[in-house]
Amino acid sequence: MLKIKSIRGQKPRILFITHDYFVVPELVRAMERCAVDFSTVAIDPQSDFLKRMFDTIAAFKPHFILSINHMGLDAEGKVLELLRRCNIPFASWFVDRPEIYMENDADSAALLATFCWDPKSIPFFKKRNVKEVHYLPLGADTSIFRPDKSITPKFTVSFVGASWTNKIATLLQTGKFNAPLLREYKKLAQFYETSPAPEINTILEQMAPEARDAYSAQTAHTQNLFRNLIEYEATRQSRVKIVSKILKFKPVIVGDTYWKNKFSTGNETFSWWSSLNYEHELPAFYRSSAINFNTTSLKSHLAMNQRVFDVPACEAFLLTEASPALEKLFEPEKEVACYTDTQSITETVIRWLNSPEERKKLARAGHKRVLAEHTYEHRMAEIIRKMKIFF
Repeated sequence: MLKIKSIRGQKPRILFITHDYFVVPELVRAMERCAVDFSTVAIDPQSDFLKRMFDTIAAFKPHFILSINHMGLDAEGKVLELLRRCNIPFASWFVDRPEIYMENDADSAALLATFCWDPKSIPFFKKRNVKEVHYLPLGADTSIFRPDKSITPKFTVSFVGASWTNKIATLLQTGKFNAPLLREYKKLAQFYETSPAPEINTILEQMAPEARDAYSAQTAHTQNLFRNLIEYEATRQSRVKIVSKILKFKPVIVGDTYWKNKFSTGNETFSWWSSLNYEHELPAFYRSSAINFNTTSLKSHLAMNQRVFDVPACEAFLLTEASPALEKLFEPEKEVACYTDTQSITETVIRWLNSPEERKKLARAGHKRVLAEHTYEHRMAEIIRKMKIFF
């Protein structure tokens, strides 16, 4: 059995498990720019992934394996046990809800460290018997998202984001929920969306007796899917309310067709774009918007989404919702602008539209902060630093 020496005191060798996910290319480029010694193994359902992974381990001898959202691991923990025998730790960075990918407890002996973009997820990992847990927000790829002084704003207000309609449709198809649950989820989502401190278990107490019985009869997996369905639908309802507040400014809305269908029946004028290429079109779009409007997910409201980092990285102006998590990453009103609630959006947009020089000053400060603390090179360095401490 192969035995790998500890990472401590050595230049790290990292085996990165890759798949089609939004942070994977950014991390590859970050490792290249940091001159990290790394190799990759792609998840391919058409081939023997585990054989290729362990063949790569034998040849490359990595100090640890890095994965996004636990990809490459099995639910039973067999892969982690094999890696433990080889003395190879596994670092899993969760940039989505962890219960989707980790339903079982970890073995206490596993060489596992988890990093999570949502600080609210830390108790989840503790309950799952993971000893090493660390909050790690997203970052920016400044080789792509960077300033361009030749571009001046031509859009007054813009919003880039999904309505979550597609995620809801996928959950409805996957969950195969029975009639009592289907009749109930939109009402529960409304409770969740209007709650000042939404907690899904509290919302479930609002179920009608028939739906409560139907929920209790489901497997733990299906119950988890139903909880996600409520949270997704609540996020959609919240986003509709929030985005509707910028319609009077004739915004450009980039996202799925739900936005086009939802708002086209009203009297407001807006432009709808179905999509923008993340690497080749989105940076210029951010630079071309006087105000880049943002809202995070209701179900992960402390997890800062990619726009919170990408817009300032372009030295563009970001208006997003205020939150304690944001305050730990940026200085509100000096590096990013904030609205406090749905009712304050209109007046906040007007205020900043009437202050072009202040917008430029704030955008410059936000860009400076990203370069100092919030690039994917910073995130990669933090993962390596923590893995040296843990293992």
